[in-house]
Amino acid sequence: MGDTMWQGELTEIFRKVLESVHNGVIVIDIEGNIMFLNPAAERIFNCQAEKFLGKHIYTLVPDSALFAVAKSGAALLSDKEVHGDKILISNRTPIVWRQKIIGAVSVFQDITDLENVCEELNNTQKLKATLEAVVENPHEGLVVVDEHCRIVMMNQFYLNVVGRNLKDVIGKHILEITPGSQLPETVRTGNPQFAELWKVQDREFIMMRVPIKNNGKIIGAIGKTLFKDMVIARVFAKKLIKVENDLEYYKEELRKIHSSEYSFDDIIGVSASLTGAKDLAARAAHSSSTVLLTGESGTGKEIFANAIHNSGPRCEGPFIKINCAAVPEQLLESELFGYSEGAFTGARKGGKPGKFELANKGTIFLDEVGDMTLSMQAKLLRVIQDREIERIGGTQPIRVDVRIIAATNRNLQQLVKEGKFRLDLFYRINVISLELPPLRERSDDIEPLANHLIVKLNKDLGTHVKGITRQALKVLKSYNWPGNVRELGNILERIINFCPDDYIDLEHLPAQLRLETGLRSYGDGPYTLRQGLIEAEKNIILNALHTAKGNKMQAARILGIHRSVLYRKIAQYSLSHYDSI
Repeated sequence: MGDTMWQGELTEIFRKVLESVHNGVIVIDIEGNIMFLNPAAERIFNCQAEKFLGKHIYTLVPDSALFAVAKSGAALLSDKEVHGDKILISNRTPIVWRQKIIGAVSVFQDITDLENVCEELNNTQKLKATLEAVVENPHEGLVVVDEHCRIVMMNQFYLNVVGRNLKDVIGKHILEITPGSQLPETVRTGNPQFAELWKVQDREFIMMRVPIKNNGKIIGAIGKTLFKDMVIARVFAKKLIKVENDLEYYKEELRKIHSSEYSFDDIIGVSASLTGAKDLAARAAHSSSTVLLTGESGTGKEIFANAIHNSGPRCEGPFIKINCAAVPEQLLESELFGYSEGAFTGARKGGKPGKFELANKGTIFLDEVGDMTLSMQAKLLRVIQDREIERIGGTQPIRVDVRIIAATNRNLQQLVKEGKFRLDLFYRINVISLELPPLRERSDDIEPLANHLIVKLNKDLGTHVKGITRQALKVLKSYNWPGNVRELGNILERIINFCPDDYIDLEHLPAQLRLETGLRSYGDGPYTLRQGLIEAEKNIILNALHTAKGNKMQAARILGIHRSVLYRKIAQYSLSHYDSI
């Protein structure tokens, strides 16, 4: 019998029955063409039957298993499948007519809502089990009262403490079970209570009481013990105190790292040029304007920056410093502005804050700002103008409240003329300009500086040098000091390390320094010929040792004498303390 004969046998009554059922019904012929699609199927698949009748089942349901059932004759029952946002359960059976398979029928039901209900029920059961486990925690007591202070819940731990059974306490007023309970007060006032002591016979507990509210109305309260007993509470308290002490320690260490070290009292000198610079810096400290410190290397720009921060309104904030010349260009941006997680290969998990973020509410000291590349100058200018930074790889700007103190030993105006420094950035950082005088222009400061440094070096080195003689001081005042205060400190440290006497004298000074100043080591009177020859020979030997940096073989080669002769001369003139300077 052909398909046409089969279709003709399908009675109108049978069709009406299939159309009226709630389940979806799809009928296909042996070739997989859709012969019937009831309204329930139309609703489930959101389609119109007339558009799919006569078309292959795959046009409606790609990879449908119904066609395979028609081909194999094997039924497929209670099969769950997902179609879009719907979950269906289907029964697919072959249609047999006169012992011949002529097609297949699928009867299916949308069980999406049922599945959701089952899932919610399952989640509710899990939540219930979890809450039961929390309530019946063997290490903590728990009691719940309603708005009338009647007990609606009490876990086994609490029951054991008060020596009651659950059936004896449910519905009872809390004061009947635990006289003196503060839960009624919590219900009345709505004020929570934390870390309150609760005594029951010979046992003590730490209690927490909090109100239960619904739409702003108090409907009950919870009482909960925080520890199983006071022994555990005391152990916890000790650990907490230790954690707090550790936190304070690390906060203090971090504050030391990110705090300024010097004040204006550490800037030593009596000269008019230095005191004038200190006065101007002290006035600038009271504002938050950008300061530009200029001057030769070693004039104390960093000490001035520290002092300005320490004397200003941001003294409680961090003091962050960075040497712009010491950080490679490719790393300077991440050092200044930080980076986000995944910004580049090897980026730290969680990212890293930059110097500007660390300096928030404080001061950032940009040393050697004149050595920045033009591209970095442009990025720094934007930060100064907008007062916000953006991490490398980040998408959100970060507001920063930072005072900027910049320093350089270069002539920025000349760099601007040469096109090596941005004019707009120069104007931005040159709000308050402070030029520090070199040491050679303030010889009056040599003596107080030397005395201050000797005291400091004695403390650092564990030495006991008492001071410096007038003749040695005269040499120091006559020297040009190309390295300024930093060079003076280095020379004094070198001398003090090897000085056997109480006072630094001419003979303790480096030979090169004495030669450059042209002063002699035997006082101001005339030399005898022998004294002159001895002094000249000592100076020549010291100069050679200084040039050779203490290497005796190299010094002997410079002098043109044998090494044994040099050793003899060093012993003769008692120069063993100075052969390494």
